[in-house]
Amino acid sequence: MEGAVDFLAKTRQKPPARMLTDWFPRLDIHGGVALDLGCGAGAEAEYLAKQGMMVDAIDKSATVVKAAKERCQGLTVDVIQGDFLEFELRPDYYTLAVAINSLPFVMKEDCVALLKSVQAAVRPGGAVILGVFGPEHAWASREDMSFWTLDEFRALWSGWDVLAMNEFKGVSPLASGSEVFQHRIQVIAKKTLLEAGPS
Repeated sequence: MEGAVDFLAKTRQKPPARMLTDWFPRLDIHGGVALDLGCGAGAEAEYLAKQGMMVDAIDKSATVVKAAKERCQGLTVDVIQGDFLEFELRPDYYTLAVAINSLPFVMKEDCVALLKSVQAAVRPGGAVILGVFGPEHAWASREDMSFWTLDEFRALWSGWDVLAMNEFKGVSPLASGSEVFQHRIQVIAKKTLLEAGPS
């Protein structure tokens, strides 16, 4: 329990992820509902609400959900405690889906199914800002996680307007303060508008 409290103390006031704050202003999204998978202490949910969005923020940890509720009090954020793998996503409902550090902690088969569900839940013209780990990550031997090659992850986004597919490799700090070799892949993509049918 002490480790969870220490982690929470270090993440409670952390700023939102740069991949979100760098890209959100470029997406031309104004209002709507955002989905934050694995919201942690609520940094990204808070940021999105302050940009005028309603947010469904999901995390299975009761400790971080409590912190997220405190951080987002008075904002248009619905913090939900639960396993996002079991959360039923409504088709064409969300304007934006965000998963900064949560997807690597889902086994690959489940992650593929989740990503397909997320893709279906994003409205045409909406966007995703998502991160996964690559196979050179220090934790790549863990069987309870998922790791993707750049080509594997890119293949999931055919038919989407991929604005960026970034890959990072190098030693960097974790929220706990320790450093590990990280291999990260990030996608920023917009769901293409459906073509108009015959008139």
